Amino acid sequence: MKEMKWYLINMACWTRAMDLMYSLFVIPYFFIPTLVVLPVGVFSLIGVPTQIQLVMLVIIITAEMCRLFLLFLLFLSTSASDFFDFDWDSPYESTEDVRYLGRDDGRTPSERGEPHPSTQAQMNERFKEDMLAVLQKRSRAHFDDLARYFNPNIQIQSCFASGKNLNADQLYQLMINLSAYYRVWSNVEFENRDLAGPKYAFVIMRHNATIHDGSQIAGKWKYEASFKRLWNYFLIDHLTFVGSCRGIPQTAPQDPLEDPDHFVERVRTKLVSDLFLPYGYSKKLENFEDFGDWITEAAQFVVCDEPKMNKKEFIKFMADRYHGIRRYSDNVFNYTKNQQDIEITFSTTWEAPNTTLYRDTYTFRVKKEEDYVPQLDNSFSYWRIYWVTKKCTVDRTRHPAILDGANNLMEVNKRFCGMIDGENWDVFQSFLDLFDPKDTKWGACVGARDLGYDKIREHMEKVAMRYAKCVVTQVNIRNLIRAEFATTFTMSRATDIQEQEEVDVGFSGFKDKDGYWRMNRMYFLCDETTQKRKFIEL
Repeated sequence: MKEMKWYLINMACWTRAMDLMYSLFVIPYFFIPTLVVLPVGVFSLIGVPTQIQLVMLVIIITAEMCRLFLLFLLFLSTSASDFFDFDWDSPYESTEDVRYLGRDDGRTPSERGEPHPSTQAQMNERFKEDMLAVLQKRSRAHFDDLARYFNPNIQIQSCFASGKNLNADQLYQLMINLSAYYRVWSNVEFENRDLAGPKYAFVIMRHNATIHDGSQIAGKWKYEASFKRLWNYFLIDHLTFVGSCRGIPQTAPQDPLEDPDHFVERVRTKLVSDLFLPYGYSKKLENFEDFGDWITEAAQFVVCDEPKMNKKEFIKFMADRYHGIRRYSDNVFNYTKNQQDIEITFSTTWEAPNTTLYRDTYTFRVKKEEDYVPQLDNSFSYWRIYWVTKKCTVDRTRHPAILDGANNLMEVNKRFCGMIDGENWDVFQSFLDLFDPKDTKWGACVGARDLGYDKIREHMEKVAMRYAKCVVTQVNIRNLIRAEFATTFTMSRATDIQEQEEVDVGFSGFKDKDGYWRMNRMYFLCDETTQKRKFIEL
């Protein structure tokens, strides 16, 4: 019995030590078992009966087990976030198969920051994603992403031209031709074969597809890649379309292989769930070039208040205009089918970097267009956009005239400087939207002949050409109830940014019938006693 007593004393001491370790270093608020462990050693020293000590020991062990279980639950709760890595930029809606929803955000693996494929698994995953994006959505960005990992001596072949090696552009033409021919994808499978260890990748992709007449055909792709020590990642050595070419027409059909509704749906998905994705990510030039693949080279572009432009200039215009915009809302997509073409109308509201809201509306006209496919040595008919119209931007930022014109005052000054600074939105149109077209008078100097609304833009374009930077240095409020104030702008010359001039401009407005502020007076103040710039002749 004496040995049993010392055994209990030792166990109590060790338990006490473990309890202190957990309590002090793991999680301090699980300290309750300490109040139970300490008396065990004390009871052993003062001669408490063994039966009571055994009961206390059971209590201690039970408490310790409960605490360890709670610690285990705590560990799971703190590490659970690693298993739920949500991509907040992914689209909120999609018409694609749910199996690919997690990757349907429009971005390529490289744009998401994925590393170079240095393992077999990474190479296979990139091949799967990029191939499906090209074949299902004709994504040029994903094709270029995959082409980055083509071996300079890559062998690309297809059953259309057996024994002939294709280049990257020919491969892309082949893939988009197949994309138009395949209407609905199904039973997509990827078979990985480990033939030569981890430094070699071999994958076979199989799928079924429904074509325009409702029948199904099978497709098959094969690729081989190997790890290159010089680059320290995988490169694709062989890529082959080994599916049967007998079911795919070799002659040019009279009508496009793709159903018009299917093409319209792809355009809708590209606009609503990619380029103008609500709470989306910043777009780059490549994203809009991808959309440009659906536009003919000879397309006509009519953009409000912009000079005539070609396809390349229009794509760059869109990329520059929406670069950095991360918030879109109220996307509206409609279309009508006429006898000869399809007319698509798309509108979106977007928030500029200066928090101003604007609404853009585009009209796309679609018709049949023949495109030569070099692999088949023939021309095929596709649906292509041949006319693009962009209406003038509409300002959606309106300030209620509840108390005074303070908010309107700041908005006027912000947009005035926006024209000088050359922001990437319709700066002149947004400034004009503040004024009432029917009752606006303005002048180069007080006392000079009043001019109308239609002359404001012409004058402000001259001002913007003269200066490169604008800063509000002083605001003199005359009457906030009528939004009447004068602002001193300090502006740097475009030819020499160190040379600055002060410009005083007076504004006044009124509350319209809907309860919103509108401006209707603007005068450039010319003070002969100071060095203020005269704006009579620019």
